[in-house]
Amino acid sequence: MWWLIIPVIIYSSGLMVLWFILVRSSDGVSREDEGLTQVNETADSPEAAALPKVSVIVAARNEERHITNLLGSLVKQDYPDDLLEIIIINDNSTDRTPIAVSEFIRSHNDMHCPPMKLIYNPLSGKKSAVRYGIEKASGEIILTTDADCTVGPGWVGRHASWYVNGSPDLVLAPVVQRPDVGFWYSFGVYEFSALQAITGATAAAGHPVMCNAANMSFRRAVYLQHADKLHPELASGDDMFLLHAVIHDGGTIMHDGSSTAAVETAGAVTAAALLRQRARWASKAGRYRDLATLILAAATAACNAAVTAAAVAACVSVDYLPLAGVMYGIKAVPDCLMIAGEMKKRGGRMKALTFIASVIIYPFYFMVVAIMSLFPGSGRFRGR
Repeated sequence: MWWLIIPVIIYSSGLMVLWFILVRSSDGVSREDEGLTQVNETADSPEAAALPKVSVIVAARNEERHITNLLGSLVKQDYPDDLLEIIIINDNSTDRTPIAVSEFIRSHNDMHCPPMKLIYNPLSGKKSAVRYGIEKASGEIILTTDADCTVGPGWVGRHASWYVNGSPDLVLAPVVQRPDVGFWYSFGVYEFSALQAITGATAAAGHPVMCNAANMSFRRAVYLQHADKLHPELASGDDMFLLHAVIHDGGTIMHDGSSTAAVETAGAVTAAALLRQRARWASKAGRYRDLATLILAAATAACNAAVTAAAVAACVSVDYLPLAGVMYGIKAVPDCLMIAGEMKKRGGRMKALTFIASVIIYPFYFMVVAIMSLFPGSGRFRGR
């Protein structure tokens, strides 16, 4: 069974290459000071018209517990109020979400803050809600996030700086999970950090393969140009489909890894919640047509399937323990480098024992997610 080590070596070698790319790239460190300085100077000068008008689009369904926290962070943006609008789309909520939004807007009517409006999704589903909001938006640049996120005061300005200084079609930025407790929370943070690191590394390599609608911006015209290619028959996944459409069309995509550009979100704290969320994400993979994304997905699947097989064989016979140990070790090295680097950048720290436990569990977790993703119509995937 030693041939099973081949996909593990291929996967780990690929991750090591991405890690080296990530280390060598500045990942926006110098760009942060340069970009923010220009935006702030422009915002305070008579040339403020050079800044693009930005529309922040948020689709919300049953988010009454979180939506006011997001709105509170959005109205504190260091960006000209007349060049910013906030649009909340109520996606058929059955709780007090639209009431909470309306009350927040009314309470800020007489305050110095950007205009906010609440509209209602005439159809159903987050994807249709986002599209409806973008169609109603007046901004040249669209910024999307989720209703359970919060953003820093420089978030809009940071994204806008890319469109002032260059001509990207789409800008990707980090999503950071809020601190919490428990093994499954830590497990999710490690996996999420790996995904964020791969996003930054592949973008630095010139071909991003991941993105997250919780933190991305794009030109409104670009979105409308590709809107019919985003698989409207599927409930979500418009972020990845938009990314692939822009890549296929030869568009320009940037990645901003700075803390200023990051948004903060709540992480899953139970195994069930984590599995549901990841399975929903994975359920769209069958519709992907981007070659680099498919290669990475295939390499990841082959690696985890091989490690799972070796681990099961080791449970049956101790003769396979050396094989399983070697495979786990080879896979753990690049995983550790990617995760630790991303967490350090965000001010976090990886715990050795939790990481080791996560490494052992992850291949089995991956296979369960893959199986669950084959049944997207079973009702398991409701939620963000």
